Amino acid sequence: MNINELYEKFKEKFEANNGECYRVGRIAEISELLINILSSKNCKNISLYESPLSRTAGLVTELIGAGLEVHTDDLLHNTKTDDVGITEVNWGIAELGTLVQIAPEVDNRLCSTLVPIHVALLKTENLIPDLDSMLDVIDNLPQIPGFVGFITGPSRSSDIERILEIGVHGPKQVIAILVDE
Repeated sequence: MNINELYEKFKEKFEANNGECYRVGRIAEISELLINILSSKNCKNISLYESPLSRTAGLVTELIGAGLEVHTDDLLHNTKTDDVGITEVNWGIAELGTLVQIAPEVDNRLCSTLVPIHVALLKTENLIPDLDSMLDVIDNLPQIPGFVGFITGPSRSSDIERILEIGVHGPKQVIAILVDE
């Protein structure tokens, strides 16, 4: 499968699980797309776990310039009240529409689990066709990660009276922004 086919399959599966999926060609386009998305959702406060992709995109400066309040530290406190958490994830599994996050840092996990909306940044080249291939990638890492999270859309639970609830144990919305550059 080529990268466009992987993306289309990922997007289809991700959105089937109530996620939102977007794709931009260049890193410089992330900020404008993100500002438009957050504005449409009336978001004001952001917890951002800084990553290579967010730094290259200049997200902190761009988001503050758009009038948003951005927190990059004291995330244990800020993620409890912020509208959005932004992280960079490592891979996406096309067959499942699943994001894969290696996050030994607690702050990284907080930005993806404790907020109402999680925005995940992912390089399109890091799409993997299927779960078996993903497990091979993890198995071939130099060291077994201390934490690997598989994120397939918003949190869902039907523990109580078998009624499906969204966002009970995590974000109510998950947004993936894939970047080709």
